[in-house]
Amino acid sequence: MNDFHDISACPPASLPQDPRDVHAMLKVLVEAERCAVRGYTQICNMTAGKDHRTYDLSLSILNEEIEHESWFSEFLGEGPSGHFMRRGDTSPFVSKFLK
Repeated sequence: MNDFHDISACPPASLPQDPRDVHAMLKVLVEAERCAVRGYTQICNMTAGKDHRTYDLSLSILNEEIEHESWFSEFLGEGPSGHFMRRGDTSPFVSKFLK
């Protein structure tokens, strides 16, 4: 698993010293999601118009990462995320890949 993480676009998340510090934990989580958004945006930019399947899958994952980032951002008081709009157990973004 470490080898896989070493080639990812994001650095390892460093958890706060005090695991009860919810604000610090949320900051770690929101930054991890923002890094994922940057990574999948890069993949979308590289594959747009060239590799349609990879682009479509990356865009679906990107949409989920944006949703995750917005949840943590809302908990930090940065604004509403709209996560209440999500219905069901399966993401509408990646469900087409799970058939």
